[in-house]
Amino acid sequence: MSENRNKRIADNESFVSLIQLAKEDKEIKNRILMILKLDSFNRISLLNTFISEMNLKGAPEDFVEAFVYLKDDSVANEAIKIITNA
Repeated sequence: MSENRNKRIADNESFVSLIQLAKEDKEIKNRILMILKLDSFNRISLLNTFISEMNLKGAPEDFVEAFVYLKDDSVANEAIKIITNA
């Protein structure tokens, strides 16, 4: 992943908050890890559905973008490492 994309992810407060929440809340952690540990096709399919639902319900753009990042294999793998090292 490019350095520019890493900076965009780190600048997304909703993404950082999502990861921090997953580190602190066991239920959220288990749900996020369940999604992240799916194979790429199923993870992306589930996230696409979830993202579409959030867009239809008018969720804040930066919050939706936090989940878009998780579709990337390298981001998903890194998130697993960060969350499980809590």
